[in-house]
Amino acid sequence: MEPIPPQQIEQTWRQFLQKRLNIAWLPADKVFLRVVHLPKGEDADEMRQMLEFQLEKLSPLPVAQIVWSFEFLPCPDPTQATILLILSERSEIELLLEDLESVGYQTDRIELPVLHPLTQQISKENHVRIELQERNQDHFDCLVSWHIEGWIRHVGLVKLPNSKEGATLLVDNLNNTAWTGELEGWMGEAPAVEIAHDQTMPESWLHPLKNWTPQSVSSHPSVNEDDRARTSAERATRHESRANLMPDEIRTKYRQQYIDGMWMSSLIGMVGLYIFGVLIYFAALEWRRGENIQLQTNMRSKANVYTNTMKLQAKVNILQEQVDLKYSALDCLKTISEMMPDGMSLVSFNFRQGKLLTLRGSVPTSQTIKVTDYHEALIEAEIGERTLFAKVSDPSITSTSRKPRGNAETMSTWSFNCELKRSGFE
Repeated sequence: MEPIPPQQIEQTWRQFLQKRLNIAWLPADKVFLRVVHLPKGEDADEMRQMLEFQLEKLSPLPVAQIVWSFEFLPCPDPTQATILLILSERSEIELLLEDLESVGYQTDRIELPVLHPLTQQISKENHVRIELQERNQDHFDCLVSWHIEGWIRHVGLVKLPNSKEGATLLVDNLNNTAWTGELEGWMGEAPAVEIAHDQTMPESWLHPLKNWTPQSVSSHPSVNEDDRARTSAERATRHESRANLMPDEIRTKYRQQYIDGMWMSSLIGMVGLYIFGVLIYFAALEWRRGENIQLQTNMRSKANVYTNTMKLQAKVNILQEQVDLKYSALDCLKTISEMMPDGMSLVSFNFRQGKLLTLRGSVPTSQTIKVTDYHEALIEAEIGERTLFAKVSDPSITSTSRKPRGNAETMSTWSFNCELKRSGFE
């Protein structure tokens, strides 16, 4: 069996949205046909039950060993139903399915395509229709259907050799069916013969058929394989064809395999996606770890530079402080002495911590305004081009409680703190 293109047999999620019907054809020599006339039932299920009651009588094989289906044929009587019973050995069906499974094809329907022309409109003319299909170079598959007074009385399949012997066997088959029809009461004189064939029909077959019947013998080309496949697909999708030899349990198995396969493919896809995500996570983690190591290395190098800078700054501050303190006390004493107003006296001069200067002194009580002026002058005091004091606290003035001797004026004490403005780094 030739391989089938993968896109035509692959089982994907797309089939949930876009349904696909897989049809297989059963070889004609693997099928048994029977025409059954029954009273017309209410629906197809009731007709199926009627056939089941007669199946043991109609089937050439034990019922447990067959697969069967049926097809409605045209019937001239509205109260009757003409049914074509189709039977095949279960082993042959299973063998066909195994062959199809070997190439990955899981079928939904098993049909016999030569039956589709029989389902057309009722033919009122008596004739025998012969459908010839070349199986190989040596044999034909021949479908013979008898149309008598609008009824399809008999349908049979015959395997004929592609030789003069094939015409003889075909005539013998026609004779046997005609005798059976005479016994059953539906056959009179030999009807006309209509032959549908492909281009390989032997011309020598027409002469024996013309000798068999006094009526006309006509022939015309049969439907090609592509058109037959199109007809099968159209009738199946429109639910016009009931003949399906696909066992229900195998169709259910295929459906379950398809669903399980979709679940497994989804699970494998999710696992693959999870593994891919984990790999991406670890790759990103490793990249961030490398960045972190590089950042830590840069931080250590900058920390060393920062430490060295701080050490250098501390040394500069110490040197600058030493330079500032070398003459700070003298500069402060000189400045406060030069700026002190007349009448004020300095009692104490305390310089501590290298930048705090505490001044205490006395002033006549009537001249305490000079303390305020002195305080404002010290705030703006400068040495060179820089301000001498960064901060000067508000003055504190306290009157003494002792009485002066003689005509001496009462004195008040004053004090305030000055913070030396340091140069250098803070």
